[in-house]
Amino acid sequence: MADWLGRRRQRQRRKKTRHRKTKRAKDVRGDFISSMPDEILHHILSFIVTISAIRTSALSRRWRHLWRELTSLYIHDFGPQARGINQILTHYTAPKIMCFHLGIYNDNHSTAQINSWIEFAMSRRVQDLSLTFFNHRKYTFPDFFNLSSSIEQLSVKLRDRHMIPGATVSWESLRNLSLRRCRIRDESIVKIISRCPKLEFLALYYCGVFNCLDLSKSLSLTRLEMKHHRWGSRPTKIIAPNIHYLRLETSDTCNLVDVSSLTEAYLDIGIDGNFSFRVDFLLTMVLKMIAKVQNVERLTVSKTVLQILSVAEIRRFPFRVLRDQTLIVKIKFVRSVIPGIAWLLQNSPGLKKLIVHTTDKGSMMDDEYVDSYLDSQGLKLDKYWRLKYGAFPTSCETHSMLRSKDSTWKLLASFIECLLRNTKTLEALVVWLGGSDFNAKWFKGLLRMVPTLSDNTNVSIMLKLSNC
Repeated sequence: MADWLGRRRQRQRRKKTRHRKTKRAKDVRGDFISSMPDEILHHILSFIVTISAIRTSALSRRWRHLWRELTSLYIHDFGPQARGINQILTHYTAPKIMCFHLGIYNDNHSTAQINSWIEFAMSRRVQDLSLTFFNHRKYTFPDFFNLSSSIEQLSVKLRDRHMIPGATVSWESLRNLSLRRCRIRDESIVKIISRCPKLEFLALYYCGVFNCLDLSKSLSLTRLEMKHHRWGSRPTKIIAPNIHYLRLETSDTCNLVDVSSLTEAYLDIGIDGNFSFRVDFLLTMVLKMIAKVQNVERLTVSKTVLQILSVAEIRRFPFRVLRDQTLIVKIKFVRSVIPGIAWLLQNSPGLKKLIVHTTDKGSMMDDEYVDSYLDSQGLKLDKYWRLKYGAFPTSCETHSMLRSKDSTWKLLASFIECLLRNTKTLEALVVWLGGSDFNAKWFKGLLRMVPTLSDNTNVSIMLKLSNC
């Protein structure tokens, strides 16, 4: 009995010793973080919303006032209401704000209250200002918002509300401007741009329809992004002779009047439902777009654009020779995109690098709609689809064909061989595998099979795993 009690006491002593060591280790780690310079701790806290940064005050006396000197504030009204936001700003002590992100998701704040929060940031000479108004339908920007010599990056997200710039807009230092769901007129956007002498980047996401977006007088503007999906609206003319980069995602007519300085372009067409009756319209629009970007060095096209180009290839439409050196294509392993890729490769005589992304992101037409359209044109589908591209599945067959590693490899090998067959100057091929049809467990096995493809070619072939 005595021996048993002795062994029990020894076990308890060892357990207490281990507990003390663990506690000391935790204390050392805690002291290590707290002993870091304020600049590093501020940097760490800048990655979280401000209300979470404030909660770190409870960790220790060392952390109590750290949040007050953060140069980045991320405030939204999910948690704190107007009173809480006012208290945060009252206790804030940093003389300058680098980033100020304000998200208004409730409709119960007065305009004067919101104005005071924006004015607070601008009084601290904020450089990066982001404003989101999700439900506040009555808000209009105050006059002081239109005058700033410190803002370099401005992002405004409204909920399909009109944004009317004041008579004295002047953002002297603004370099990046992003507007989302802001209803704005042609003359208003031109007016804003004319008062931003340093503007380099402009993003217009779902901001209504422009008759003519004339950016010709903005010599500093080199990057333009536009997203617009509203079928049946009037066409938009884009005059932007100075931009070097264009990202265009649209579902309606967009006329690239002058984009003569482009070196990089990203083209995407938004499709929802049965749009087979619009193929002729989309075909004309895409071919005109491709003609306008034929001199770019780097070209990216979406799945829908490839499907439309497949129709153009089958119908033997004339095509401009491209000067791209890098081509990026977004695809799914479906038959209706393959002729479009082949056509791009055949008409890119100087192509050096091809990057393929298999992804679920973005819209595309069902193969049955493409077949229906081609059938209406009297084309023999057996000749084009099944004989020439029979190794590739339809959109209905893709999932079942990719059920095993062997069938996935067979399809991937056929795809890569098709690419290499249609290009003569290619030096590097990178294939990013992702999407719901691809099983990531097979990636290492597929990777070991790549050398069997590259033995008979001078092209460097790489497979990479994507999470898209």
